Amino acid sequence: MSPIHHYCSQLIHQAAAANIRYLVIAQGNQEWGIELSRHFASLLPNSLVCGGEAIDQIPFIPTKKAKQKLGQECQCLIFNMHNGFDAEAFGALSGTIIGGGILLLIASDAFNTTQFSAFRYRLSKLFSDKSAVYLKQYEDLPTLPALPKQSLIEFSGDNYGSLTACQSIAITAVRRVVTGHRKRPVVITADRGRGKSAAMGLAAASLLEERNIRIVVTAPSYGCAETLFRHVAARFNVPFTKQNHLALGLGQITFVSPDQLLANDIAADFVIVDEAAAIPAPLLSSMLSRLNRIVFSSTVHGYEGTGRGFAIKFRQLLDSKMPQWRSIELNQPIRWAENDPLEDWTFKALLFDVDLIELDEKSRSNVEQELAFKLVDKELLISCEPLLKQIFSLLVNAHYQTSPADLVNILDDEALSIIAAFHGERVVGCCIVVAEGGLDESLVEQVQQGTRRIKGHLLAQSVAAHLGIKQGATQRCGRIMRIAVHPQLQQQGIGVSLLQYTSVWAQDNFDYLGTSFGYVPELLRFWLKAGYQPVRLGIKKDASSGYQSLQCILALNDQSKVWAEIAENLFAVNFHYNANECFGLLPTTSFMPLYQLVVRDLDTQLSLPESVWSQQLSLYCRGGLGYELALPSLTLALMRYFKTVTVEPDPMIHLVVAKVIQRKSWCDISEEFNLPSRKDAEQHLRQWFFKHF
Repeated sequence: MSPIHHYCSQLIHQAAAANIRYLVIAQGNQEWGIELSRHFASLLPNSLVCGGEAIDQIPFIPTKKAKQKLGQECQCLIFNMHNGFDAEAFGALSGTIIGGGILLLIASDAFNTTQFSAFRYRLSKLFSDKSAVYLKQYEDLPTLPALPKQSLIEFSGDNYGSLTACQSIAITAVRRVVTGHRKRPVVITADRGRGKSAAMGLAAASLLEERNIRIVVTAPSYGCAETLFRHVAARFNVPFTKQNHLALGLGQITFVSPDQLLANDIAADFVIVDEAAAIPAPLLSSMLSRLNRIVFSSTVHGYEGTGRGFAIKFRQLLDSKMPQWRSIELNQPIRWAENDPLEDWTFKALLFDVDLIELDEKSRSNVEQELAFKLVDKELLISCEPLLKQIFSLLVNAHYQTSPADLVNILDDEALSIIAAFHGERVVGCCIVVAEGGLDESLVEQVQQGTRRIKGHLLAQSVAAHLGIKQGATQRCGRIMRIAVHPQLQQQGIGVSLLQYTSVWAQDNFDYLGTSFGYVPELLRFWLKAGYQPVRLGIKKDASSGYQSLQCILALNDQSKVWAEIAENLFAVNFHYNANECFGLLPTTSFMPLYQLVVRDLDTQLSLPESVWSQQLSLYCRGGLGYELALPSLTLALMRYFKTVTVEPDPMIHLVVAKVIQRKSWCDISEEFNLPSRKDAEQHLRQWFFKHF
């Protein structure tokens, strides 16, 4: 047996004995790294290769398809970094390795010197971290690493098949949602490998054994829920072939996508929402409104969604809708032991371990008077890990989709700038700006004609292609890609101040600033307060946020102000004329703020003299005209109202706008405003117009 094979064998034996996973970094030429891979793969038959090319008969997966392995398991992952390091793929696959397994990173000698990358440089500094086994081609093999300290947690088991006390507590809590009072949901959060999905599967199996129950499981995809179904099948000793419906015991369990769950009248006694952080917030809110017995789960630090930010935001929604909800967090790992070396290194490398620093009362008082705004130097981020962690923790908290790719971009993307709000040495807000535009006119013409699509330049291309304004792409644009403020300091004007500073800084770099976000009225108010104006509302809902994307801009010079005014007028006219065609299904509470904003800018010539529409309106209010005959006059009167009103409209205005402008059906109006019939809805309509005209 060769010394290297003996070393690999000893390392695997030690990992298996402690139920931990080791990260082995092999730095040298590619042939040596591949030979090392063969040693590990011969000792661990369930192996997988990612990156580079396939090695012998070992199963291979391209980095772009790495997320397909989520929820699956392997003993050895060989990750080839000779042609680059894909942080997304590494993060997704590292969690598939079970206790006793090995993750082998194959790196070149020039990993941190060729094509310099700040992210790769930072990663290379972690090669010698104590949690990694670092092998160099022409150096002696290191001594075997010391085993991490582990605390022995006693658990005598339960009737459900739990492996840890945490899992048992979670199962009991899930069961109580069904057996206890209604409207008391449970939210389960955990890092990967803690048996979260298994706990829900075991809880579901126990309920199926006891009662005639219809359980519905929903998640961003069936792949996210596969582990849950696997544990249900195993509990009943049923072969698992990735079924999305199981009729077992006294009941049945079925997978349904989130949109199907809400769109169709699906009978369910109990609903489990797995990986809830990756489901759009509007869908989660609708589930809470419609379902009485429901459990939510989310991965806290990991690939299925950044659960920490989700947990904070979702808590506010739960407090308002179902205040007697309960939170359960699983801390003890199951697939590997505590203080796992691979998990420790991965969390450091991809900043999965960043959490917001809680602010004390002193730090929260008068913070707006003591703020300093600065452009953050990229070199400082590389040399100051605490600063990088502070910024990234704000982004993770504010945006549940923040991923390792964002970390790579922050460090490496030259088009990306970071502006931060400091309170002393602490970062309490940050703004990420990405440079777009500055494109050649001939290229922009191809974009406008739909024959060319440029990578990046999201906002600049949209202005050119969807509004027909080429200057939006030929001029320089700074798109606000992210903005985040510490949750304990929100609603104090810090975000607006951050944007104001950004606009001053941007004067020398861009012709205009812009942003694109999932439209909700409170975000619109925020961007309006900062001086931005809407120019386009997407027709379809964004798959990740569940909202239609609203694009807003802020002109910074005379050249951009010329076309910015045209863009605003185009938006007003398009929004008005597409109120029913494209935006009829937009909730009236969301439609109203935009319509009230744009109608004042509409230079619409009234097609009827005021004396005529006023008389028709009078007849309608007294019951002398039908709605259809009076509709033109109702529309003109309502536009006049919005052009002149200065006070907050009364609540019934939502019904009026929903019917007259959005043209929703009487059936939808009655349902939305909880009215028994069309007659009652129309009575409210007549009363509102009688009151105001």
